[in-house]
Amino acid sequence: QDLLLWCTMEMDYIRLADGFVQTSSIMPQKRNPVALEHARALASKAFAQMTAVPMAVHNTPFGDIVDTEDDLQPLVANAFGDATRAVSLVAAALRGATFNVERMRQRAGMHGVSITELADALARDHDVAFRLGHGIAARMVTGMEGGRASLSDLLRRASLEVLGREIVIDEATLFRLLSPEHFVQVRRTPGGPAPQVVTAAIAMSDARLTEDRDAHARRVEALDGAHTARAAALAAL
Repeated sequence: QDLLLWCTMEMDYIRLADGFVQTSSIMPQKRNPVALEHARALASKAFAQMTAVPMAVHNTPFGDIVDTEDDLQPLVANAFGDATRAVSLVAAALRGATFNVERMRQRAGMHGVSITELADALARDHDVAFRLGHGIAARMVTGMEGGRASLSDLLRRASLEVLGREIVIDEATLFRLLSPEHFVQVRRTPGGPAPQVVTAAIAMSDARLTEDRDAHARRVEALDGAHTARAAALAAL
């Protein structure tokens, strides 16, 4: 859903390649991101089928699978098939897409999106309780929207109102502190968005995917071997 929103004219973050869009039935200039729309439907269908699995077996006695196996297995198989189709379609659409990085960067720096980092920095570096730092950050956002004072002046005023004392941080430091780049780079906990964390997570996922593929290949080989052995045993009877 987010990717579809990113394709809208209002957001203009992503432009899909021509092969993954189609024109509107009424507006010939419109580029509908139909590949992502179909992927959304496929993903919803896969989720619905997996939801149907527990519903199909909820009244089946423990250990008795005869009465549900013929109806259950297609649900599981189709769910995995549709999920794979959805992921493959999104991957293909994004492979040829272009991203409006400058617009994303501009939007990320608007309306105090990264102001939480100020509250974190006040707690981390200036011995301010996060709740109070949060209040200082909130007052700063209100002042930033007016656009008539520097960041350092806004911080001094806000900290004086909340703490009864001024906290002084120079303008350059505050500008860096509130930048989207800094906001991302300092979040290095597991699952965080910092580049090194994301890179490590991708490497871990790649390794697990390789393990899964190898395990799948071994199981397929074992099944093929068992099938061959069974055929040979039957032929020998």
